[in-house]
Amino acid sequence: MRRSLAAPALALCLAALTPACSGDGGDDRPAAYEIPAERPRDGEQVLRGRTGRSSDLEFTVLGYRDGMREILGTHAGMRPKGRYVRVRLLVANRGRDIQVFDTWKQLLLTADGRTHVPDVNATMVKRQPERLSVGAAMRAEFDLWYDLPGETAVRALRLVGSPTVGAVSDPRPAEIELP
Repeated sequence: MRRSLAAPALALCLAALTPACSGDGGDDRPAAYEIPAERPRDGEQVLRGRTGRSSDLEFTVLGYRDGMREILGTHAGMRPKGRYVRVRLLVANRGRDIQVFDTWKQLLLTADGRTHVPDVNATMVKRQPERLSVGAAMRAEFDLWYDLPGETAVRALRLVGSPTVGAVSDPRPAEIELP
């Protein structure tokens, strides 16, 4: 009786394993997540191929808008001293530990060689993060707001991640060219 059951059981096991050993590369999983597209906001320029990395944080500039003379938030409206520049940013943690994104360390560079820190008031009015813990394999998308004097052209964004475990200084920044 044992021999009569052993042969069909072996045949069933071999049949179940055959597709897994076929070697035809028939992996039907998509190569990437399909994230729903988001329409650009009024006056926003969509940017492509603008990615840089500092430590374990990878930055991708998604959108850009310059020359805003007023912003409105949920509880306030505000005018800039010069003009507002908004940069839509995607931040991804490519490491295995938490990284801290610090808005106030992210600098906008202008053609006159000056650097500009994000504008506190615009950041608060538009309810964007000041500091954000970006977990391992996590992504976040938000805006950086700058109040620039005059009509000086924007040149680049200098972005910095947080030090990895055991590091004693800030990592090298990523510099991403802007229009």
